Amino acid sequence: MTGSREPRVTLGLPVYNGADYLSQALDSVLAQDFTDFELLIRDNASTDSTEEIARGYVEHDPRIHYERNERNLGGAVNSNLLLDEARGELFKWVYHDDLMHSSAIRRCVEVLDERGADTVLAFPRVRLINSAGDVTGEHDDADLHVDSDEVADRIRTLLVKFVTQTQFGVMRTEAARAAGGTCADVAGEMVLPLALALRGKLALVPEQLLSIREHEDRHGGDRASEAAWVNPDRPRAVFPYSRATPLFLRTVADAPLTASQRRSCYSVILRHFTLPNIKTVFGDVIRLPWDAGWLAR
Repeated sequence: MTGSREPRVTLGLPVYNGADYLSQALDSVLAQDFTDFELLIRDNASTDSTEEIARGYVEHDPRIHYERNERNLGGAVNSNLLLDEARGELFKWVYHDDLMHSSAIRRCVEVLDERGADTVLAFPRVRLINSAGDVTGEHDDADLHVDSDEVADRIRTLLVKFVTQTQFGVMRTEAARAAGGTCADVAGEMVLPLALALRGKLALVPEQLLSIREHEDRHGGDRASEAAWVNPDRPRAVFPYSRATPLFLRTVADAPLTASQRRSCYSVILRHFTLPNIKTVFGDVIRLPWDAGWLAR
């Protein structure tokens, strides 16, 4: 990668067969009023025109860099390669089918600067759009306060309100690396938000600055698509949802906490996530023959 000066922000765009929406996403990046960034695109061996589109943008803007994997490594691995390569002190994942308001990056950076080093991530409010870009709804996210001084309070808010949209925020690069990046497990959607909240405060930016596109090809929403995104070589997962509790407990065990904080966090996980979601354990047991491939649907 050329250029000796490090940018303030690294944007990492993992993509696989994103040709339908990639140009719109890239245009929303280039329309940002915060310009001190590099954009790293990592193509997970797409079979459509993703590479052609991305290389076209590289030719016109030196801040954009493109790499192509020889094979599909899975979405989580591909995402984490971008985090590993980041040069900026701040990092944000950008997704090929979503759109950012022109002030999205600037406002997140401003909030991080205002809050100080003990805030490790700033995330915006979210609108929902369809494949045509029409607004179809919004997240109920006006009160997602994950900035308590008490670590147990922060993870309680995350788990009770299931604050997954933190993945769309701007985070301190070293904190994201220390948190382990994106969890390569179908049950790991909340692991990175949890790991970040164990290391610092997460700040809500009060404006709706991100539009998440809901369309039929977007991964998630069912067991098969989640498993295929995590590991395309093994598009099945045994106990995909009830495995979350062990992942959360291990994340707490690995975090830089006092013994008292650790006990409080364990209690929060068991009381506010495991027990309320006990039905997922039974659901995973019932579906085990199909998830393990013993029976065909």
